Amino acid sequence: MLAVLRIRKLLQTSAAEKGRPLIPASNGSEHDIVMTQPALARVIIVHFSHAMSGKILDPSRGEGAFYNQFPSHLERDWCEVSEGRDFFTWDERVDWVMTNPPWSQVRVFTQHAMRVADNIVWLAPLTNITTKARLRDLEEHGFGVSELLFVDTPKGDGWPQSGFQIVAAHLSRGYRGDWRVGRL
Repeated sequence: MLAVLRIRKLLQTSAAEKGRPLIPASNGSEHDIVMTQPALARVIIVHFSHAMSGKILDPSRGEGAFYNQFPSHLERDWCEVSEGRDFFTWDERVDWVMTNPPWSQVRVFTQHAMRVADNIVWLAPLTNITTKARLRDLEEHGFGVSELLFVDTPKGDGWPQSGFQIVAAHLSRGYRGDWRVGRL
């Protein structure tokens, strides 16, 4: 078909030049700065608050949409790389980690979060949570997907309108059951 359309050489050259056939380019870090609307953070926190206890960390605080609304009964802390507090240097144990992480770094954020927490809640595209490699990472670290809450993609405020489903995903150490799926 490509030969008939006379674009086979064009596509072959393009893919070969990039050295990455059929693999999309990564987003630059400037596309990862998308601030969560406080109202959205609030409904996610309320949904999980019945199960929360101990210490909670917001590893990517931004303007504080999550951090500023964590329940008062929790001991809370934060990281924000732009303020010199890099999550990847955090080594204290916490009970919960919750944020809207940089989507291009969901895998490494999750890998690090599994070292320091028993419960992780990410606001991210479903596809960033459920690739084979990311599910394998969870299993290897003794985690499971406890719950996926479908979230309507916020309008405006720089939110990418990619067409991918956004979720609040609860990843939990030791969880081996079925995935609970709901909608906020």
